[in-house]
Amino acid sequence: MFSKAKVYLVALAVIALAVPAGLLTADAPAGASTAACGSACTSPSVLSLGTGQELTVSGSTVEMAAASSSNTGQDWTPEFYGQVSTAVQEGILPNRLMLNYSAGSLFELQYAPAGLPSNKCLADSYTGSSILDEDPPFNDPNLSVVLAQCGITLATLWIVDPNINDNGYSDLINAGYQSTYSYGAENNDVDVPNLATPFAEPAVLTVNSSDQVVLAYLSEIGGVVSSSQLWTSWTSPAQAAVRKAIQAAHRKAVAARFG
Repeated sequence: MFSKAKVYLVALAVIALAVPAGLLTADAPAGASTAACGSACTSPSVLSLGTGQELTVSGSTVEMAAASSSNTGQDWTPEFYGQVSTAVQEGILPNRLMLNYSAGSLFELQYAPAGLPSNKCLADSYTGSSILDEDPPFNDPNLSVVLAQCGITLATLWIVDPNINDNGYSDLINAGYQSTYSYGAENNDVDVPNLATPFAEPAVLTVNSSDQVVLAYLSEIGGVVSSSQLWTSWTSPAQAAVRKAIQAAHRKAVAARFG
């Protein structure tokens, strides 16, 4: 990520992070997680599949799988970074996000099997092909969902859509896919100039017709968002010990990478 964005994420990572109000309703189903992960963890589910299927890490793949209180592949910890409006003011996100999402919250969803920080977060992926004929070449965001190192690029940042609250369900917009920055040069040790990506439509976390976890453009008809794009149980109360460990691992990884 570019220097300004890196500083922004590292600084916010050590702040006491709040769960957005209004999205945890009495009607919202609780997400299961293992006892070892505890109350800091959650297991997101999508409305189209119900709470019997949860977001799961299987090897190197992010998929949906049967809910299980013993499957550590379903342990996730959300870390909130503040509001979209603040990130726009800092020059991290594009101004166009202010039109519809200024009140949205930014967060990372870290994979934490059995409560152990992995420093890997849910992310948009990218190809090795370049956008335009830049030197060095830019990586090209795509619509695949993977695990990537937390806090390095905007690909791991998600926006909670402030316009949607369907009984505790909301769509989750990938901030990096719409960012004014590319995902970095193919040589990620080199800072490169800003580049506005051409993706104007919100790309949101989706379970497609083949039950694969992907990004897809927001599908909203008559103000109703597709049930395959509505997620719940991605927020949870903070468990101080786990959160501190995750933050320490995050700072250590950033320091090791950037000095």
